[in-house]
Order: sequence, then structure tokens, then C-alpha cells
Amino acid sequence: MRPRDAVYSTLKRRILLNELKPETGLTELGVAQELGCSQGTVREALLRLQEDGLVLRNGHRGTMVTPLEADEAEEMLALRRRLETRGAMRAAARCQRDDVTRLQALLADMEEAARAGDDYGLIEIDTAFHMAIFRIAGLRSLDQILQRCILHSHRQKLWEPRHQRPLVETARRHQPLIAALDKGGESLAQALGHHIDTIVAIAPERLAV
Repeated sequence: MRPRDAVYSTLKRRILLNELKPETGLTELGVAQELGCSQGTVREALLRLQEDGLVLRNGHRGTMVTPLEADEAEEMLALRRRLETRGAMRAAARCQRDDVTRLQALLADMEEAARAGDDYGLIEIDTAFHMAIFRIAGLRSLDQILQRCILHSHRQKLWEPRHQRPLVETARRHQPLIAALDKGGESLAQALGHHIDTIVAIAPERLAV
């Protein structure tokens, strides 16, 4: 892995897992010293994270981890739902056996990451799974928008202190999506809608917390 990719991956992981809290300040020099790389490498990584919406770069005021805003997260999730459910109608009509095989392989990878307790690995594979379905639809100009929505829905879920769902159960929630592909676009859209609506699992006794 190239140094700039390694730095990007490290910072992205820390932000998503909330090891770097919202509004935490980051400096190119500080990150470079910590990770043993050049400031130029850190700058490239921070620019990529800015494109992901994970950091805000404010010129001479420096860089900070993007705040988590409830209203913004709600809008992002609504946009994600619209994109994925609309794409489902096209994806189901275009799906080939090779597509199903790839989704099954990704599901197996998710379950393996879940059994290993690898939260971040599960996030990465989960994203690849959803993007694989969306790409069957052929709406490539919307790829980056959906990827960003998925990224932020994961971040919001991990930030929610009341969220409780075993990782293996999280992985297996994707099984009905594969099954729905064979049943047509409406079935897949409904399954995806339910999947997205239930990303955050809060036990009834914790709703008032």
C-alpha cells in the first residue's frame, strides 16, 4: 500500500470508529510525526478525507474532524434510501449470475470480519456490498454520492451510544437483500428500504436513555 493510501486508511478508520472525535483538530505536522511520513503525504490524505466529508479544512485555521449533526445525518440517510431503492428497480432487471456470486462472496467476507470482531473491516465490506448492487443498476455518475452517504450512515451508527447489534447479526442482515434480487425490483427496493430504516438498532428499554 502506498504511504498516502496507508495514511488515508488509518485516519479514515480512526474517524469512523470515533477514535478521532468530532471537531478534533488535526495538523499536517502532528499527523506526519505520529505516522512517520511526510507532510505532503498527510496533505493528500486530508484532501481525500475532505472529499469524503470526514474532515473540514479551513486554510490557516487548520483541519478538524467533521461535526456530527443529527439533522444532517437524517438528510444523508434519506438520500441514501432514495438512491438505493430507486437503483434497485434497475439492478434487479440487470442482475446476472456472476453478480449474485460476487454478493455471496462479499457476504461471506462480512461474516468472517464479524466473527473476528473487525468493525472497520465489516464497514468496508458492507460498503462494497451495497455499491455492488447499485453498480448493477448502471447509475455510475451517482456512485460517489452514494458512497459518501453510506460512509456517513456508518459513522452515525457507531456514534449512537444506544445502538446494540452483534456484528455477526449485522453481516447476516444482508442475506435477504440477495434473496430479494431474484424476486424483482419492487421486492429488492422494499428489502433495501427496510434494511436502511433499521441500520441503528436501539433496544426498547434504551429508547428513553
